[in-house]
Amino acid sequence: MLERDPDNVTYVHSLETLRSEEGRRYQREKYLPKIEFLAERFGESFREVRLLDVGVGYGFFLSMLEKEFGLRDLHGMDPFPKSIEIASEMTSAKIVSGDITDDKWPFEPGTFDVVTCFDVVEHLAEPDDFFRMVRTVLKPGGIVVVTTPNLSLPYRMRSVPLIGIPDTNPTHINIRKPSYWRKLAKASGFDLVAEWRGEHLAHMRFIPRLLRNICRVLKLDHRKVPVVNAFEQAYCMILEFPAVSTSP
Repeated sequence: MLERDPDNVTYVHSLETLRSEEGRRYQREKYLPKIEFLAERFGESFREVRLLDVGVGYGFFLSMLEKEFGLRDLHGMDPFPKSIEIASEMTSAKIVSGDITDDKWPFEPGTFDVVTCFDVVEHLAEPDDFFRMVRTVLKPGGIVVVTTPNLSLPYRMRSVPLIGIPDTNPTHINIRKPSYWRKLAKASGFDLVAEWRGEHLAHMRFIPRLLRNICRVLKLDHRKVPVVNAFEQAYCMILEFPAVSTSP
């Protein structure tokens, strides 16, 4: 089995790193808050949700939904054949080839309760392509979960020698402030249900670890502490596609 898809430069992880203790912790910190939100949102019907993950990486999110939460109607879409091959070893979800920028996605219109898209929109030259196309596959009232790097002062300081942790991913061509994504989602006809900065404190050396330890001692959720949450790696937003479109 491949350890990494050499053609997928947008996804920097390998199976070896993701399966390590640190990698497993990273996956849970990344995905669990979103899954818990969806579980609460859908209640007893959560296991019956039809979900599409756009940009599956190596399938760990879909695998987590399947093996830990019992979801069965799981689907994925990715443009990289070898990534699909790796992900298909991790989960029994139905994963097909497709690109966000395609004129038509390979699914029947209006069939998904949930669409997730983790750390993908920042790779798009025209991010509105995603918000425009995802409308075509969602049911009215469907939910979209989007994460993207959190552009804040700590992120901007990543290039500072000795202090910052450089962003070495050359495909990060559209890193934006949360306000940009809110505006884009609204213009695309979505309602913002929830948002937060989360996953883990990052971007700089030393300071995030210090802040994390202080929050742990004080029993604070670092995602909810002003200033501290500027160091969060990602911005997450939960969107709803209204039953009656509100787009202009």
